Amino acid sequence: MCSSLILLRSILGKSHSDSVYSLRFVSAKFGPGVTEEIGYYARELGGKEALLVTDKGIVKAGLLEHIKRPLEALGIETNIWDDVEPEPSFESMQKAVDYASNLNIDIIVGFGGGSSIDTAKVANLITTHKGDILDYVAPPTGKGRKVPGPCKPLIAVPTTAGTGSEASPAAIFSLPDQLLKFGFSFDLIKPSLAILDPLMTTTMPPNVTASTGMDALSHAIEAYVTWDYDSKPRPKTPTDRPIYEGATIFTDLLTTKSMELIQRSLRTAVYSGNNIEARSDMLLASFFAGVAFTNAGLGAVHAASFPVGAKYHAPHGLVCAILLPAVMKHNLPSNYRKYAEIARILGEDVGKQSIRKVAESSVECVKKLMEDIAIPIGLVDIGAEERDIPELARESMKVQRLLKGNPRPVTQRDMEKILMNALRN
Repeated sequence: MCSSLILLRSILGKSHSDSVYSLRFVSAKFGPGVTEEIGYYARELGGKEALLVTDKGIVKAGLLEHIKRPLEALGIETNIWDDVEPEPSFESMQKAVDYASNLNIDIIVGFGGGSSIDTAKVANLITTHKGDILDYVAPPTGKGRKVPGPCKPLIAVPTTAGTGSEASPAAIFSLPDQLLKFGFSFDLIKPSLAILDPLMTTTMPPNVTASTGMDALSHAIEAYVTWDYDSKPRPKTPTDRPIYEGATIFTDLLTTKSMELIQRSLRTAVYSGNNIEARSDMLLASFFAGVAFTNAGLGAVHAASFPVGAKYHAPHGLVCAILLPAVMKHNLPSNYRKYAEIARILGEDVGKQSIRKVAESSVECVKKLMEDIAIPIGLVDIGAEERDIPELARESMKVQRLLKGNPRPVTQRDMEKILMNALRN
């Protein structure tokens, strides 16, 4: 017993890695028609007057009543902000904050894609704790202020299947004049409840279904292959532990299931939009991947997606899809075993190939999926040129909070090579 204790102390004494991880996740309600119950959930959260944050497309599609009516039926007064922009700018976020600041709301509902849910998070943060949006963005752009306490209850109802914003503590916006995207991530702004109703996603057109589905796949793959939690440095105190803690058995279960659902149903969801089984699979895949990356982290795909998306005004999911094969190719040597598992999940006939060969085929599996759902294959398709690469690489390298999670180190030269490969994949 004594010798075992000495051995244990010896092992712990030599270890500088973190051997503890947390599990962060959002409560969720899932099922076709579950939005009809939102009034009950809002009332349970103490809601009496709500702000409903959405966009004009949701209003035009006739979806708004599916949220407004059940809320008002339970006596909850509803104020509507429907001016959310796609890939929202700082100005768009500020307008939502200004509108919300003049109301006496005690609960917020984000209804739509990731843009609406992110806007709801920002409006909730600022109306609860005051200050300016940029106060919470990291320096040098902002002041790096921490959220001082809980925010109002926030219910997220996604109408797309991919961003994972309904499960995430992050909010992203752009500064168009600087051709940059920024954001912040705080546990205290994540939704109190996610309502996952596949019926709310059937109006997505095929191209949006495809790009948001690939966004979910990029979340799942990046969270799956990121550094394991116990290979990260041990923090000085538990409160210093980063919000992205690395891959765990918990996140691996979620990411692999997410990939399985995407492989099974993304093609069907794109071309048979009223197939509720396929829509259900994709909504769950998005949520699972969202919970996974919230805990494990992301990597070079998302780091590069910020400057690329800002420069060419391209949808986030589309940009992630185009970058994914090139980043996977760079990262392959970091973990052939996991990339081989990705290939198996995405339909590769493993046979008697070497693990390295199977791993390499994972890149082709992703490109085949992109081809099947008509995703543009290269950055040239969204307006990029070879001369843009050095600037894009420099801006990508600034997103170190995400690059820290990339399983293989990325230098400026590496990033240029990744982006060059992504030009035409």
